[in-house]
Amino acid sequence: MSRKLSIALVCDPIGSNKSGVVVSTLRFGRLLSERGHRVVFVGSRSEEHTGSHYQGIKTHLFRSLPVPRSGGWRLAFPAVGELKKVFQDEKIDVVHVILPMSGAIAAVKAAGVMGIKVIAHSHSQPENLFMHLPKILQGFLGRGWNAYLAWFYGKTSYILYPTEMARSLLETLSKKSTPSAVVSNGISLDEFRSAEVGDFHERFGLSKEGLKLLFVGRLSPEKSLDTLLKAMPRILAEHPDTGLMIAGTGPSRPGLELLARRLGVGASVDFLGLVSDEDRLHAYNASDIFVFPSLAELEGMAVLEAMACGKPIIVADAPMSASRFFVEGNGFHFKAEDPEDLALQAIKLIADRDLRNSMAGASLEVAKKYDIEESVDKLERVYFSVLNS
Repeated sequence: MSRKLSIALVCDPIGSNKSGVVVSTLRFGRLLSERGHRVVFVGSRSEEHTGSHYQGIKTHLFRSLPVPRSGGWRLAFPAVGELKKVFQDEKIDVVHVILPMSGAIAAVKAAGVMGIKVIAHSHSQPENLFMHLPKILQGFLGRGWNAYLAWFYGKTSYILYPTEMARSLLETLSKKSTPSAVVSNGISLDEFRSAEVGDFHERFGLSKEGLKLLFVGRLSPEKSLDTLLKAMPRILAEHPDTGLMIAGTGPSRPGLELLARRLGVGASVDFLGLVSDEDRLHAYNASDIFVFPSLAELEGMAVLEAMACGKPIIVADAPMSASRFFVEGNGFHFKAEDPEDLALQAIKLIADRDLRNSMAGASLEVAKKYDIEESVDKLERVYFSVLNS
């Protein structure tokens, strides 16, 4: 594969937040560039991001609107003609759409007119969008969103899924047989590793006493963080020095802070907010156990990062979460939305240092299977396969 490609990565909220899908897009873009390919980002313009480059990669940013209760997401609204000009000027060989949002629709139309192949990444499920709504609306809107996904992905040449579970969900919806492959978002084993935390505790006002539980991710209803907070009183009753760090931002934060105070665990819970990449690594290494109560994940990048840093994991056994498949002798499942069961699993690990160490080693081994360099290898093979078909 000596030929170098010009690739357009289309992801509406590029630069407007640090969700897993955006982080994945940035990582893939950087690694493809390092391999000699020419990568451009297409995304949303905002007050914070208006420039021609983002993290060293050329960008084309378009008018946008914020998404309510999204924690910073913005939808891009480029015209088809504008994207045709971008694809022509940049001599684009392949368009890779990351999210099936407004910018992606325009990109698919522009690429179709120009005869450019489109590869689509599956990164969306109804639970990410509608879980904050009443049950009756969740069902109605979920069915509509799934119908839209089937229509949208049917317009593309190839579909990439982060996990087999993601593939099984979408393929049951689609009436069209579109070629596909599973490509994990992957983890950089050089970037995420055991490391010193420096003055991390001091800067965030954290106690160094006791063990630390950690959650990293968007603070939104599908993450089920209320379950984790409700488990804390039982955990603290047996291990009162235990602390919980919550890294991330999102629409649920005010309610979660209020819940922590109502449960009487506010002094043991630290909301770190949106942390830098460096402090994200520090947070993993300052913790002892990673807890992921999320109900809906097509993969779960934060779990990958925690495992690469050698942390035992506790993951909700939720039917719509692919993260449950990361538990391979390196941690425990707990019953989704069951604070009592979560607390029991956490107490097992808190009370047994040897078990924590054993599971930490197992996490390092599991993480090796998700090396991001192998994911980029697969991406390249898909690009050339589609172009040569």
